[in-house]
Formats: sequence, structure tokens, C-alpha cells
Amino acid sequence: MPQANNQHIFVVDDDEDDQFLLRQVLIQYTPNTSIRVLTDGEELLTALTDEQSLPDLVLLDLNMPRMGGLEALRHIRADPTYDRLPVVILTTSDSDGDRQQAYDLKADGYLVKPGTQQQMNQLILTVKRQWL
Repeated sequence: MPQANNQHIFVVDDDEDDQFLLRQVLIQYTPNTSIRVLTDGEELLTALTDEQSLPDLVLLDLNMPRMGGLEALRHIRADPTYDRLPVVILTTSDSDGDRQQAYDLKADGYLVKPGTQQQMNQLILTVKRQWL
């Protein structure tokens, strides 16, 4: 089981409101975790290359400018360096096609962004249990 301290999460999402909400809930439920917010897949790939160590988890939105989540996931899974990196799609899309494509690209999970704060709290608790 991973250490409860010093975990690092990348939140990759271009929506400022979603970034803020995710940060707040993650800080509340995983207080010893550092959070790095990135706005698209290109920033994610650069950050993964530049970091000294891999994050413990990537929460990845699908619909972003420059490079979306599925394309970023395709790049990540093509590089054996990232074989053990947990990547969970966190998106507004409840499309079966998007979900299937994400799993075909070896996403570790696919979660639809909830509509309420309470649902977001529950979602982050699920993320914590399953991937942190």
C-alpha cells in the first residue's frame, strides 16, 4: 500500500472551476498530497519528462485545447517508462465510446465529473481508496 504522506497528483484539466474544485476536495481528503495543475495533454507530457519522479496519480480530462486526454493517454501508454503510472480519466463525457476508447488505451479508470460538491467528495474518496 502506498505511503499516506508525500503523494503527488497531476490534475490535467483546462476548466478553471474544475481545477479549483478538484484542488479543494483533494486537499481536504488527501492533505499530505501535493497537487500540480496542468491545462492540457502537452503540458502533461512535458511535466512527466521534466519531473524527477513520477506522480502517484494523473487525473486526466478528455476535452482540452492543443492535446486532449485520449491523445495524451496514447502517448503515455506508448512509453514503457509510464507502464505503472495510474491514469484516471475524469471528464464530463458519459459517452460509451469515450469510455471504451479510454480503456482500450489502458486508462486505469474512467470517472464522470459529478454535478454537486457532495458527489465530488464521494468521487475523490473513491479515487483515494482505489489509486492512492
